[in-house]
Amino acid sequence: MEIQNSLGFILNTSAKLMKRRLDTELKAGFDITSSQWAVLKLLSREEDLSQAEISDKLNADRATCGAVIEKLMSKGFVTKTLSKDDRRSYKVKISPKALAILEKMAQKADEVNDLAIQGLTSDELKIFIKCLHTITGNFVK
Repeated sequence: MEIQNSLGFILNTSAKLMKRRLDTELKAGFDITSSQWAVLKLLSREEDLSQAEISDKLNADRATCGAVIEKLMSKGFVTKTLSKDDRRSYKVKISPKALAILEKMAQKADEVNDLAIQGLTSDELKIFIKCLHTITGNFVK
C-alpha cells in the first residue's frame, strides 16, 4: 500500500493541516494557539478544573497542559486559585476577558471545521464521525 493511502498517514496529515490552519486563524485574531483555545473552550463549559482534570479531559500531557495554562494566565485569559479541597492543587477558571471574545474565537474554529468538511454531505459527515469515534475507541479500551 502506498503511504499516501495509509489510514494513519491520511489522518495525521489531515489533523496537522487543520491544526495549522486553526493556529493561523487564532494567532492572527486573538494571539492564541489551538491548544490554548481547547483549554478556554473546556473552561467555558466546566468551571474550576484542576490542571490534571484539564489534561485528562483534553487527552493532553500534564506538563504541556501546565505550560498552556501559564501562557493563558500571562495573557489574562485564565486565573488560578488554590483548591479548597486539596491545598496541593490549583483550580483554573476562565477570565471575563476571555469570555468576552470566546464567541469570536468559536466562530474562527467553526470556519476551519467548515472548510475541512467541504464537499461532504451531512450523511457522509455522520458516517465519518462515527468511524472516527470507532477508531479512537479501538485505542482507548
